[in-house]
Amino acid sequence: MYELGGASTAQRVTLACIAGIWVLLTWWMLAGGGLAAMGAWLGRDWRHGDTARRVCLAAGFTIYYFRILFTEFVFLKRGVSWTEVFTIAPWLLIIVLLLGIAGGTNVEPLGAAAVTGSALFIIGSWVNSYAEYARHVWKRRPENRGRLYTEGLFRHSRHPNYLGDLISFSGLCMISGAWVTAIVPPVMLAGFVFVNIPVLDAHLRDHYGTAFDEYARRTRKLIPFVY
Repeated sequence: MYELGGASTAQRVTLACIAGIWVLLTWWMLAGGGLAAMGAWLGRDWRHGDTARRVCLAAGFTIYYFRILFTEFVFLKRGVSWTEVFTIAPWLLIIVLLLGIAGGTNVEPLGAAAVTGSALFIIGSWVNSYAEYARHVWKRRPENRGRLYTEGLFRHSRHPNYLGDLISFSGLCMISGAWVTAIVPPVMLAGFVFVNIPVLDAHLRDHYGTAFDEYARRTRKLIPFVY
């Protein structure tokens, strides 16, 4: 699934374009009458819900998209496989549709849960972006070329970027205010635990050898002090 080498420009551009289409779909659903149109196609009466909720969801997906762009074209040094592209793209579409429909049709005004969700989204976005940025700056130093980065947030979690995504998407689900979206975080967690982390750790072990083994022994995989 992961390739540690290679520019993989075609894969990066493809993922960026597909994710960009999903963002446009989000704005169309939440701000351009898309929900009503989709509801009519499916024989459902999907009317726009609370305006503030719809704006928050659309803005959240847009912020996430720009994070993808920075990660793919600035921070990420390893290669990106086609398998990764066509795993991430449909998963994002499912989340966009689920949160867009469930949250976009929610007429309840924003409350404490949405405020908490907004805070979680900001925190999760910071965890992901700061972890990637700090590693990027460290890796650019000539003396660190080919070395495993274990500082900053990576000192407490081997995959703080995954942890950040888990937190931020949990926040988006809370902003939606729909119970059905609660399925997203546990499914995402399962994907990280059973697929992403084992595969990436195997590649890191092959690439860094004993340095990664020593790092893995003292650092939790995802959640500090827990797992």
